[in-house]
Amino acid sequence: MEMEAIEVVVGGGENVDYGLEGEGVSMPLSESQGDAPLQSQGQVRVASSSNSLRVLEHATLEELASALTTQLAKDKERAALQLVEANAAEKRLEEKRSKLEELEHRIFAVADGVDDVVELNVGGQLMSTTRAVLRSAEGSLLAGMFSGNFDSGHKRDKEGRIFLDIDPPLFSKVLSHLRLRRIASPDCPAPLPHIAEELQPEYDMMIKYFGLETFMYGDTGTTGNIFFKIAELAGVEQSKLQTHDLVKLSLSSTGGVPASSHEEVVGMAGFCERSLENSYGARPNSVTVKFLKHRVRIEGMELRAKVADVLAHMSNQWTFRHGAGHGTEIINMSYAFSRLEPCTARLETPGFGPSFVDEVSWIFPRDFCLEHIMLYGRVTSKS
Repeated sequence: MEMEAIEVVVGGGENVDYGLEGEGVSMPLSESQGDAPLQSQGQVRVASSSNSLRVLEHATLEELASALTTQLAKDKERAALQLVEANAAEKRLEEKRSKLEELEHRIFAVADGVDDVVELNVGGQLMSTTRAVLRSAEGSLLAGMFSGNFDSGHKRDKEGRIFLDIDPPLFSKVLSHLRLRRIASPDCPAPLPHIAEELQPEYDMMIKYFGLETFMYGDTGTTGNIFFKIAELAGVEQSKLQTHDLVKLSLSSTGGVPASSHEEVVGMAGFCERSLENSYGARPNSVTVKFLKHRVRIEGMELRAKVADVLAHMSNQWTFRHGAGHGTEIINMSYAFSRLEPCTARLETPGFGPSFVDEVSWIFPRDFCLEHIMLYGRVTSKS
């Protein structure tokens, strides 16, 4: 029976293959042993089993044991490395399995609870809707409240209904809008709720509290030039907002410039050589901007006076009104206009609440002559 050859190192690095069954073994031997001479350099492979046996006959037990020990040590080290790699792969596989199970649990949890009916007690009025409707404004506080993670923390009435201590008619309008948004399309968007003027401040506070501003009004989070934003939304030239029935500028008294040209004050460059001014000597005087198709929240303004009339006609103080009628917010402002510094740059209007308004006005204690008005803030379309 033929034996498989194994390699044995001969002397100073020479090799000879022995016909042994099992793993190959390398061991040192003298240069010439047995009946057949061995090569002094390189490797010698013994093809026949008889030659292999003759070579093995001349190998000492120490040489054979040393070769076997060396090979076994290498095999053990290689096996240890393979075990470490296998354990690491198993750990990674277990982590992936755990993550998949967690994801599956979340998916089924949402699927199980997304369309369940939620009974609400809103300020004493009972309302019912699905959890999907309440969670439709992703990222909002309202969606988080009804995600299912905080059900145990809700206030409840004696019947176990979730209690919301807010105005029922106003929340009902929000709920109706959320329902409509689920069936709306780009061609038929959901209209914004119509809110009576006297209830607008309370409604705006509720929208802000529930974190629904961006969802309902769009991405209005960054402060920008309001007139530019309206022109962009309407696709018209900024200096023609009044012509396109987007804004209306009105003065308590006028002088020097026809009313049809007043809208130029909100253009990119303003009047430049003309001014928006009142009749000389009349006091007090006001400038009002009405937004016909949008609502705004003012966060800053910039006024530029006509250089030639700064000293004669430009009042350095004014009252700014944010809104009209009930809920109007007022702030007193001032700037030392001069021929060297006729422009205020941006003036912040801190302290205003969350209300969006469709009218703002400036009331000057005496004359004014403005070349340019720029408003900064947020814009939303009217329903």
